Amino acid sequence: MKLKDIFTDFTTKVFKVTNDDNENELLWTITPTNFLLVPDDEETYFIKAVQTLPTSTIDCFISIVTPERIADYVIKLDTNKQAILESFHEQENSTIPLVASECFGDYELYYSKENPQIGIDILKQGMTNAINKNVVAEDLGYILRDEELTQEAIEAFLISEQFGPSSEFIYSELSQLYELLEQTDKQNEYKQKYYDNGGVDFDN
Repeated sequence: MKLKDIFTDFTTKVFKVTNDDNENELLWTITPTNFLLVPDDEETYFIKAVQTLPTSTIDCFISIVTPERIADYVIKLDTNKQAILESFHEQENSTIPLVASECFGDYELYYSKENPQIGIDILKQGMTNAINKNVVAEDLGYILRDEELTQEAIEAFLISEQFGPSSEFIYSELSQLYELLEQTDKQNEYKQKYYDNGGVDFDN
C-alpha cells in the first residue's frame, strides 16, 4: 500500500517502508507488520501516534528511522480527510508514538509535555511486551524523573539495571534519586556503581 493510504488500515500500529524511491513521500510503499515494539534494526517505519493537545489528541503516524530512532515526518489528515506530510520537528504540540521501542534514543520522543501520562502509559504497556526491558525502562525512568515521580523513576531504572543498563549514567541517576529520598546508603551504593562502571567525577 502507499503511505497516503495509511489511514485506511485501522488495526496496524507499525508499518515498514519497503520502497522509498519516489520523491513524493506520500507515494512510498509501506507494508503492515504485527510488531508490538519498534524493532532494533536498520529500517524506516511509520508508527501509529498521537499529537497531544491540552484537552484532546489527534491521530497520526510518525516516521522513525532505526536503529538511531530518528523521527522525521508526521502524517495526519487535513480537513478534507486527505493525508498530509509535515516535519516532525515543526509540530507545535508533542507528537508521540503509541508503540514503545526496542532501540535506544532520546526519551523525549515519548514525553508529552501537554499530558505526560499518555507517554507513561504507552511505555508501561511496552514493558509488558518487551523481552529485554532495559530500553523501555530507561525511557520511562527519565520521564518519571522529570515529572518528579521519584520512587516510580527508581523502580523503572532498577528494571534497566536488572536487564543491563545502557551506560554507567543509569547508576548516577539512581544515586541522585535516592539522594532526593534521603536514602544515603542507597545513594552511596549507586554512586560507587557509577564509578565502578567507568563513571567520571565531573566535580574534579
